[in-house]
Amino acid sequence: MFSVIILGGGKGERLNLGYNKVLYKIKGKTLLEYAADKFINDKDFSEVIIVIDETNYNTINKIFTDKKIKIVLGGINRQTSVCNGLRMVTNDFVIIHDGARPNVGLDEIQKIKENVKKGPCTLYTSVKEATVEMKNNIIMDYINRDKIALIKTPQGFKTTEIKMAFKLANENKKQYIDDASLLFYEMNKEVKLIKGNENNIKVTSEFDLNIMEDLLWLKLGFQKMFTL
Repeated sequence: MFSVIILGGGKGERLNLGYNKVLYKIKGKTLLEYAADKFINDKDFSEVIIVIDETNYNTINKIFTDKKIKIVLGGINRQTSVCNGLRMVTNDFVIIHDGARPNVGLDEIQKIKENVKKGPCTLYTSVKEATVEMKNNIIMDYINRDKIALIKTPQGFKTTEIKMAFKLANENKKQYIDDASLLFYEMNKEVKLIKGNENNIKVTSEFDLNIMEDLLWLKLGFQKMFTL
């Protein structure tokens, strides 16, 4: 069995929402619900741990009633929030996902489940555009884009390993941008890259939100068409 931690933090400042962006609704469902439902409906997950800020704790409690759900208060940043979630994990393997990625594919989750048993892994997509190193808005050098990967979530880990990595990071007072990088640097672990879907977008801007609305409306439209 697997556990999943879904991070529900995010004030939505770049979206000018005035509230947590994962509570934005598309066709009556929040972004967080779209992200969590994929794991709730997967029989291989026995616990779905949602990490949320104190302001929205009661709201999330009302939205999610499935017996798999565990709701945990987040911390001052992403790293402390994941730590809080990890304390609730009881399974051998844990998958960590951004609640602001509501369009994660079932095929992507399946790939992570299959590969995490062999070692830590993360989804990625390739870079299409030319990539450069810059300074003061001047190109300093061109980078071979074949050597560049855009990291996404979900990311999968053996629970004991990622817990130890977080313990070391806290002791060393180091902050990392995601969980794979934390494991990579703190425990020198090789992290496998798994090709993901380009439409597994993290909603951070108004542009992202517009794309996500189109994607989810289109997907829901197809589902309705095939169930008629």
